[in-house]
Amino acid sequence: MGCVKSSNVVNDQETACFRVPAHNRPNRLRKPRPWRHNRPITGEQLTNMRNMFWHNAPHFGGRQEIWSALRAAAESDLPYAQAIIDNNGIRVENPYMTVCYDEGGARYELPLYVLAEPTNLEGSVRRPFVVNRPNIIEETLRRR
Repeated sequence: MGCVKSSNVVNDQETACFRVPAHNRPNRLRKPRPWRHNRPITGEQLTNMRNMFWHNAPHFGGRQEIWSALRAAAESDLPYAQAIIDNNGIRVENPYMTVCYDEGGARYELPLYVLAEPTNLEGSVRRPFVVNRPNIIEETLRRR
């Protein structure tokens, strides 16, 4: 943490370059970059992989309500995902939501396959659960 480069004199003007610690970065989410599975998979296989991850994720530690919020955010459009992340006090290490932290400092790692479809997907993806977006936002606001 701290300064990457202390200072640089250019045209008699000092400029400084700072690295912002993860806990001070804004929580601005972006659509994850495209990724490629090691072999082409179907939408059903992708759905099964996602369901397996979400079923087992709480066993890796962290709080169940944060895992539920992360799932809802991963399966929502960007504006709704942003609202879910912000209202649950989740900090993201990068804008793609692959590494997140709760208010207590617990770390949550999400693989790309739960956040985006691969470039070599065969057929269409059926989401494992449909998010009723207004109700999710109301529910997260009530928890606060």
